[in-house]
Amino acid sequence: MGIETIESTVLHAFSARVAEAPNHTAILARDASLTYGELDARSNRVARALIARGVAPGSLVPVEAVRSADFLVALLGVLKAGAAYIPIDDAYPAERKRHIYEQSGATVALHARANAAAEPSSAGVAPLAVASLIGDDAPDGELRTPAPHDLLYVIFTSGTTGRPKGVEIEHHAVARLVDWHNREFGVTAASRMPLMAGLSFDISQWEIWSALTAGATLLLPDEEIRPDADALVAFHRDHATTHAFVPTVMVPDFVRASRGSDLALRYLFTAGEKLQPVDTDGATYTLIDFYGPTETTIFATMHRVPSATLGRPSSIGHPVPGATIHVLDAQLAPLPDGQVGELCIAGPCVARGYLNDPSLTHDKFVALPHDRSQRLYRTGDLGRRLPDGSIQYLGRMDDQLKIRGHRVELGEIASVLSTQPGIRKCAVIAVEDASNAKDIVAFVVPDAEHANGDVIGSIRTRIRACLPHYMRPRRYVVLPELPVTLNGKVDKAALRELDDGSAARASHAGWRDDRIDTAIARTLAPILGHTDFGPADNFFDIGGHSLLIAEFVRRLGETLRMKVYVRDVYECPTGAALRERLEARLNERQSLLDAEPARALRDDIALPDGIASFRPFDTRRLERPAHILLTGATGFVGVHLLADLLERTDAVVHCTVRAADGASARARIVEQAQRYRVALPDSSRWVAHAADLSLPRLGMSDADYRTLAGCVDVIYHSASAVNFIQPYSYMRTDNVDGLKRVLAFAADGQPKALMLLSTISVYSWGHLHTGKTTVSEDDDIDQNLPAVMTDIGYVRSKWVMEKVADLAASRGLPLMTFRLGYATFHRDTGLSANYQWWGRLVRTCIDQQQIPDLRNLREGLTTVDYMTRAIAHISRNPSALGHKYNLVHTDDNNLTLRQFFERLERHFGLRFETVPFRQWLDGWQHDTAAPLYPLLSLFRDVMYDGRSTVELYQDTYRWRCDRVQAALQGSGIEEPTFTRDELARYLTESIGHRV
Repeated sequence: MGIETIESTVLHAFSARVAEAPNHTAILARDASLTYGELDARSNRVARALIARGVAPGSLVPVEAVRSADFLVALLGVLKAGAAYIPIDDAYPAERKRHIYEQSGATVALHARANAAAEPSSAGVAPLAVASLIGDDAPDGELRTPAPHDLLYVIFTSGTTGRPKGVEIEHHAVARLVDWHNREFGVTAASRMPLMAGLSFDISQWEIWSALTAGATLLLPDEEIRPDADALVAFHRDHATTHAFVPTVMVPDFVRASRGSDLALRYLFTAGEKLQPVDTDGATYTLIDFYGPTETTIFATMHRVPSATLGRPSSIGHPVPGATIHVLDAQLAPLPDGQVGELCIAGPCVARGYLNDPSLTHDKFVALPHDRSQRLYRTGDLGRRLPDGSIQYLGRMDDQLKIRGHRVELGEIASVLSTQPGIRKCAVIAVEDASNAKDIVAFVVPDAEHANGDVIGSIRTRIRACLPHYMRPRRYVVLPELPVTLNGKVDKAALRELDDGSAARASHAGWRDDRIDTAIARTLAPILGHTDFGPADNFFDIGGHSLLIAEFVRRLGETLRMKVYVRDVYECPTGAALRERLEARLNERQSLLDAEPARALRDDIALPDGIASFRPFDTRRLERPAHILLTGATGFVGVHLLADLLERTDAVVHCTVRAADGASARARIVEQAQRYRVALPDSSRWVAHAADLSLPRLGMSDADYRTLAGCVDVIYHSASAVNFIQPYSYMRTDNVDGLKRVLAFAADGQPKALMLLSTISVYSWGHLHTGKTTVSEDDDIDQNLPAVMTDIGYVRSKWVMEKVADLAASRGLPLMTFRLGYATFHRDTGLSANYQWWGRLVRTCIDQQQIPDLRNLREGLTTVDYMTRAIAHISRNPSALGHKYNLVHTDDNNLTLRQFFERLERHFGLRFETVPFRQWLDGWQHDTAAPLYPLLSLFRDVMYDGRSTVELYQDTYRWRCDRVQAALQGSGIEEPTFTRDELARYLTESIGHRV
């Protein structure tokens, strides 16, 4: 029996159930029970007593709640008096209660405890014990009947100001929800349902009214069993419950404890937080996950949760009747499927607003700009629509933060941690270190099997393969249980108190008592912010990252009074390995120079196994490609190249992106396009594929890989790890091995052409060895190997990549190689990539009002739009196959460092003093906040002939680009000249210097 119309009330439905079965048990507690008739009669008495005390339609009555029959009598009594109630948990602090009473404007408050009259609620509010009202001789009189759009209740939730805010919910919204719920899940008079949720939590309202509008029996468990999964399972077994709720944080424990139990339970419901994957194999009930803020009437979506063993994407399901989910951008414009935006909810479920707060109501309850008739609530939650139309919840917008320039979702980290063996529960928070930088701290509850083991060490080892370095927690804290709030949610404030910054253990166990070990341990601790590490721990697993290396090696070198290099940490990332290297250096057994043996680089010049030759390629497919594969589409160059390929060809462009699924891959590209203001068509002309170039078959399923291999005509290989301090051993995996995977793809299926995006840096500082001043596009880069051997790891990897591609070309691969100059910015937007060292150099020089005296230092400065337009144009010309193209400027426009800053002086009135390089370096090398500090090794570490990397690039080659100029004739593509307007946009948008 359901609610007759959606424009009804829960009170109307309750009264119908009373008339149908007055002797059926409505409430069953350990020491008491009430039939529907008894519950109706007692609530009538309370209603008449409230009316006699002046409670009227529109009044708000606080109900101080305990889990008892009298609490439910009180709620019904308030409604029958025509008023709305405010449930207030008995455990609330006195100050919070006082604030709620003041906001309500109430004159009376109901209490389910017998001694309530002795406790005045607030000035002017009379406390009334429900038991005394039931026993009073209440006057006869008409009870009141609320209308569907009258208030049913006000729930106070935490506010950002620290003051709770009251959410106003109307009768029709709850009536509609429980009517659907009872029909969807078969809740009838035969059902038995416990009241499990916190009584000030809106989930409890769904539990109460779902049962009482269906004629079911509502069970009241003792408080002490609610947080105990084993006790809960026993309760459900003993009371033959059919439908039950547990807080999200308890789901894994309940599922574990219920295995093998003889339960009558048909549905287990959960809500309140993001549900992590849970193994429900063997469960005899269906797990249902609800999502929805209080402001949209308890929940707005429903998901029948599949077992984690099926490996399906996480989802909060589809909207329930009465709710419409929109995924919107910051301007409230709709976003395409797969793109991440704010979840906004419309429909009859939306609350009336916030009690006594019209300003906040105006901000959070808004109209759609493109459809003013729709009033919606802005949740502040992030999500996206999946291909099947369901919604994926990605966390709170305020849980989204930037870690070293990378956008990070704390929920994603928690999801990965929760799947690790030995982890029963986990939570992740962001904290600020002493320099106000964000750190990630993980709290884990191990299962019984791993409770006494080194769970942190095993997690750190496994997590390295699952999360990029910037998403790995700096610290781990092991807890016996996660703290929870009264509503059953993880208490993040309590977690912050539990994080003392020192993590799980604070010892130097395993360190030798000698000069080097002591220096390493004592230097690391304040930099990492904890002492939870030993000599066998990897620097990058215990919270270390690239921005901390410069500080670590500087301090360690000063302590030991010896040279310590950034490459030392990369190549010897454990304390024990670093100690051995430094000992060898002290004993003069190791060279100070970082030189890669020529043989090590040459040995990597090989094709993947099984590729002896490439089949002939029809060059007509180069002119009119139907399908293009683009790697690196999330990079600064790659996303601009994607736009140019879509504009200049009719091909479908397939983009490989390291992501969990296709929707996530597409979202990453869209995010980068928005970041760099690149216009991409919202169409099927570009497809994002979840892939990983470090894995066989590009990390794709066999079917997807074969489909792509059979249709792609041309590959544009733009993917490349760009890092100025990592050694070659690190860069080889992403760059060299990644190219070899791409070559294997090129050899599979139909023949393909390859467009390789290389770098002008493959010439390195070869001029110091060759004596040449100019190099052409056809010059053999082998002559630069002596320089490349001592250049940074990135340059070494790019040199090897070009040689590997040349080897493939000699076996028949149709190849063009584009050696890119420096993509300084985009001419129209002024935007640049945040990892660029040139931008950091410009900011440092502006801050110091000095430039270093470096002779004829050139970086091949150009703009990204020039590069990608030129590549898209030249690459369609069959006669260009087999050639190399230096995408730099001709001599007149190929600016040196000095010439670049002279333009800033001329156009914007800036003044720069030219000072000796060492003097300029001393001005910032000890300042950890300096823009260039993370790249200190480029300026300080000796690479060759007593000079640093930057110093070695003085008087570098002049790069000829004759073939590029000839190929672009008549195309309308002209090299940039760095005009005043272009530089002004660059300074404003990328450097943060207004002109």
